[in-house]
Amino acid sequence: MDLAYLLRMKFGTSPHEPTPQQIQSISLEVKQLHRAGASLDLAKWHELVKKHCPSTGRWAYRGLDNSDLQALLALALQATESRAL
Repeated sequence: MDLAYLLRMKFGTSPHEPTPQQIQSISLEVKQLHRAGASLDLAKWHELVKKHCPSTGRWAYRGLDNSDLQALLALALQATESRAL
């Protein structure tokens, strides 16, 4: 699974969001918060995605959402690490 797909399913963004740039921005913020020991609960994830993806909450993908916050965290951290290489 990829981070864009999971974010789209979990937070109802349009089929064209998140873009690679939006994913990078979200991933960097997640990594900073994670390193600072901040809690990354559903509300915080929603806030971050909404900040970078204006279509958040406007789309519904029924029967497709089997993502969880741990998978989102792992993919977000992986996205920033792979770009650093």
